[in-house]
Amino acid sequence: MSMHIALFGKPFYEKHKDSVKHVIERVADIDAKALLFDEFREEIEKYMEAPESLGRFSNASDLVDVDLLITLGGDGTFLESVTYASEKGIPILGINTGTLGFLSNISTDHINEALDAVITGQTWIDERSILHVEAEGVDLGGFPYALNEAAIHKRKTASMVVVDVFREDRFVNTYWADGLLVSTATGSTAYSLSAGGPIVSPSSDVAIITPIAPHNLTNRPLVVPLNGEITLEASGRDTSFLLSLDSRSFKLKPRAKVKIKPAPFKVKLLNLEDQYFFNTLRSKMHWGMDPRG
Repeated sequence: MSMHIALFGKPFYEKHKDSVKHVIERVADIDAKALLFDEFREEIEKYMEAPESLGRFSNASDLVDVDLLITLGGDGTFLESVTYASEKGIPILGINTGTLGFLSNISTDHINEALDAVITGQTWIDERSILHVEAEGVDLGGFPYALNEAAIHKRKTASMVVVDVFREDRFVNTYWADGLLVSTATGSTAYSLSAGGPIVSPSSDVAIITPIAPHNLTNRPLVVPLNGEITLEASGRDTSFLLSLDSRSFKLKPRAKVKIKPAPFKVKLLNLEDQYFFNTLRSKMHWGMDPRG
């Protein structure tokens, strides 16, 4: 099976250098002209010499005729790779050299198994909904999207942020909290989970509205259909707030409207045949394990 592959990564711990080297060598065997992300190449060359045949890329426009993007890192690295691959519809396979890894869910122990499956086509594509975000007075750059969540946070003071929430121009609620998250089903196992939100199967087209440390404990996470526009307006004592789209942050003025709706495309995750969400969930959350040994 002939395919063109791109490799994306960030700085990694020295303990992972052998795994990274192995992935690069295997990928070079599959695709002698595979592309390496420029910053990743610089990191790799601290420990090894990258094969001369490998090309390079630094932005999404360089990913011409690429069939698969492989990421090496944690979920943060995976989320950053989305900004390069998703609008082009390139499937992403995440190899986990980070920590928990719900998105980068291939362990370094299963690299050969994963790449063998890629070669033989024993994989399936999981399409995930992604948020499109517009923020009044804010330049969100060339990728105004979030796979996990869009969030409004307070910036400097101990004061709460007050967020008015509307869906399809209908008032939902006012939240007094440290911040507010609007998450996808994919993001339900990320920041939203830490803030007390529910775990939602990623095939569900929903948005999860989760307050961060709410002042009023009756304000619980709310699940709504994704096929509608959600508007947020933040106010409070701060002169500005923080708007974050996954790992990217922007300064937001009080009362600036933030509009969130589903993007016109989905993120494609490449999975092995025996990989599915509940399998990953049990493994990462240690469900079904007897703590007594």
